[in-house]
Amino acid sequence: MRSEWDRRAREDAKRFIACGTSETDEAFWDSGRRDLEDRVLRDVELDAAARTLEIGCGMGRILRPMSERVEKAFGVDISAGMVAHAREALQDRENVGVSVTDGTLSEFPDASLDFVYSYIVFQHIPSKRAVARYIREAARVLKGSGVFRFQVDGRERPNREVPDTWLGVWYDAGELRAELRRRRFHVAAVWGEGTHYLWMTARRKGGFGRPESQAVRVRRRRWNREALEAALARMGHDASQGARRILAGRWSLREASDKLLREGSNLDPETFVRRAYEVLLAREADVHGLAFYSKEISAGIPRSNTVDCLLGSSELEDRLRPLDAA
Repeated sequence: MRSEWDRRAREDAKRFIACGTSETDEAFWDSGRRDLEDRVLRDVELDAAARTLEIGCGMGRILRPMSERVEKAFGVDISAGMVAHAREALQDRENVGVSVTDGTLSEFPDASLDFVYSYIVFQHIPSKRAVARYIREAARVLKGSGVFRFQVDGRERPNREVPDTWLGVWYDAGELRAELRRRRFHVAAVWGEGTHYLWMTARRKGGFGRPESQAVRVRRRRWNREALEAALARMGHDASQGARRILAGRWSLREASDKLLREGSNLDPETFVRRAYEVLLAREADVHGLAFYSKEISAGIPRSNTVDCLLGSSELEDRLRPLDAA
């Protein structure tokens, strides 16, 4: 892992971190602010006194805007080259600390942090044992009621495909739930099952002399049955039956979208993207989204990637699982 990511750090660090927004420095760093707000801190509220840790901080793309919100923002990365880039880029941020990790969080004391997070990192790790170690370590360093929010690749792949340091391991949501429970986490939210962007939000249980965090909270969401049924109807399914299966945890939106992929397999890229927006988001594709996803499909990226991105979007979750007013 270290040698591969040190090589990538030398060749083109920004492209390997965020290939879709690496054209300019401005686009790269702006994407970090968007991802912090729209992805990492989705439904997570942090006080200014919070102490946070990013697993896989890269050049500090997300760490910089995080440091503007909290008392102390730490980051670790397996690559010494990435850490060197981060130290240079963040030298003006006095409340940032970055270091090279050996796959553990050994430099952080027990129950010393409020929030641990990771985005587009675990999807590159070729060993579930290594991911499990990070989950175990997050449980150790978090205070009681501290929050661990992270993303993994949830796309099922054939057993013959051997994970490497780019296309790493994949997870079923149930598998992650079990692993988190073993480490004394309560799973607060799951979104994006079966997609490239499977998100887990978990709270560390307290007790046993562990101090409680007062600096982080998780907002709750509830399924909107009417909106869910409308989405399933647009996908061409029995809305009532499909909704029952999803709410019972026996089916996922990603599985429901297979019909869209089958029926759209012969459409030209632009027509497919327009259709995906209409079916999944119930609206016309915006200019940027239409151009971006059409270009990806034309370049050979599977159409399922477009579907994964739309299914994992905050826009769709806001419609199907709005925030609980209570």
